Amino acid sequence: MKERASTVPPPQIPLSFVATALLWLGALLLWNLLGSPPPLAALHALILGFFLTTAMGLIYQFIPVVAMTPLRLQPLCYVHLALAILGTATLVLGFANGNFSAVRDGGTIVLLGVLVQTVVVATTLRGQRPPAPAAAAAFSLLWLLATIVIGLWTAQRILDGDSTGRDVFSHAVVGLAGFFGTLIVGVTLRLLRMFERFDIEPQAPYLAGATGFAAVLALLAVFFAPELVFIPLAVAAAAFLFTLVRVLRDRNPAYQRETLVYALLSGLGALGAPLALAYGDGRLAILLALWFFVGCAVVGYLQRIVPFLWWIARSRREGTRNIPTLGEMNHSPLGYAILALWVLGGILYAAALQQLAAGFALVAWAGLLVQLARPFVLQKRTTPIPENDAA
Repeated sequence: MKERASTVPPPQIPLSFVATALLWLGALLLWNLLGSPPPLAALHALILGFFLTTAMGLIYQFIPVVAMTPLRLQPLCYVHLALAILGTATLVLGFANGNFSAVRDGGTIVLLGVLVQTVVVATTLRGQRPPAPAAAAAFSLLWLLATIVIGLWTAQRILDGDSTGRDVFSHAVVGLAGFFGTLIVGVTLRLLRMFERFDIEPQAPYLAGATGFAAVLALLAVFFAPELVFIPLAVAAAAFLFTLVRVLRDRNPAYQRETLVYALLSGLGALGAPLALAYGDGRLAILLALWFFVGCAVVGYLQRIVPFLWWIARSRREGTRNIPTLGEMNHSPLGYAILALWVLGGILYAAALQQLAAGFALVAWAGLLVQLARPFVLQKRTTPIPENDAA
């Protein structure tokens, strides 16, 4: 029993990353609501500050739990967080001021942080044969390293006055399809098994592998046939979405539906992005890839993973009989409202109504804070004993 317990990392590790990510998102939305941040600064604040910081923190939780192995080198996780905060702030300020030397320096600091995480994950999995979702999450770090290296190379070429659009495009393809694609596929299939009681996890190696292969083909197409970039990405996204539709058709209706709804919205964004690219609408493709494919997964899955990890912590401390069930900690109506507001914000961003979109997204952010705070304060309901019975 003690060995099993040791495979669950201290909750403060992932929660410190999540709290930092939520602060980044709130600050970014206020920036959009009250001003007009430079597009590249806002884009990287969203990607690095919110999406990536969340992903890095949950990787520290996801991999040890799924692989059933203790998290090693735990103090280095906080070193990573410090590097992530410093690097992201430096990079975003660099974009805001048009200072690509600062962009390069910030990216270098972020890279150092990811290297620290790679060492922690590699040490944790040393000698293990992790299940496919954990392996996909670990492998996604290699894609992340490649994304950052390409980004640094692009920043340096911009400083040298020698950059091309293909440099930026390759950076985006590797990051979105390679890193986020591989990670989201692995996490989604495990969460569907946990919360929908529908096991499609055996398909994880194939879907994650197909996603990585599509990223490689798309990267090659960037340099040799840019007009064909959308094809491998659309095929991989369609395979992912088709798998989710199967779950929708065959799932057990007795279980909560939120996880599948989050996944379906993410899958629709994944498929919509390359289709928008095929029609030459790069702005819409980026919005669908980020706000819907990555964003719906991050916003949705946070509402599952945070209550789960804190329920484990509380159950150890207080006992399972004395705390609400995991289902009670996940407040479904609020979860649907958060996702509806998030989607509406994305639609308004697509319509170039930036401040209105930021307003709706900020309400979604506030709802997300309430949702994620519930597991920490919610108490188990007790049924009053009738006076006659008490006597």
